[in-house]
Amino acid sequence: MSVRSDVLLWAQRVLSKGNAPAHLLLEVKADATAEQISDAFQKVARMAHPDLHRSGLGPEELEQVTSAYSRVAGAYQEMRSQRMTTTRMKPLTNPAEPASVVSQRMAAVAVADKPPPTGGPAAASMSSKALIYYRKAELALRRGDLKAGLLQLKMAIAADPASQFLRQALGEVEAELAKNP
Repeated sequence: MSVRSDVLLWAQRVLSKGNAPAHLLLEVKADATAEQISDAFQKVARMAHPDLHRSGLGPEELEQVTSAYSRVAGAYQEMRSQRMTTTRMKPLTNPAEPASVVSQRMAAVAVADKPPPTGGPAAASMSSKALIYYRKAELALRRGDLKAGLLQLKMAIAADPASQFLRQALGEVEAELAKNP
């Protein structure tokens, strides 16, 4: 078969799947790893990216390939974001450490009238990049590493300069660090 017929058959197969789950469009298992998902999409991109077929296909055929490719690209983005969210946003509790120790260490960043951003209004108003840095700061503070926590909070503020919550948390960590140099 020719490349042209291969890509047209692929496009018809993808479009015939309708609103199939993302893993079926990418032709991977539902529990595929981020690497497997990326490999599957790269394989599709090398074979069926519309730019590769601009001169060899008619306008209707190119539209069909473009539609199929955009569906697969959307499925890739969906699965990729799901995998990234689940690997980055793991709970930051240590079952071996008593809750009182965790609460004492987190007092450096927790504002008395606002909970830490784990899903509340502070998390909703914080950018996703800032939230990642905030969670890293949380982890550092739970380990007792105030300097690393301070650095991560500064990175969070750089990612979201308008966040008053992060500025208050930074002030409290700096105050705690000044007490215990």
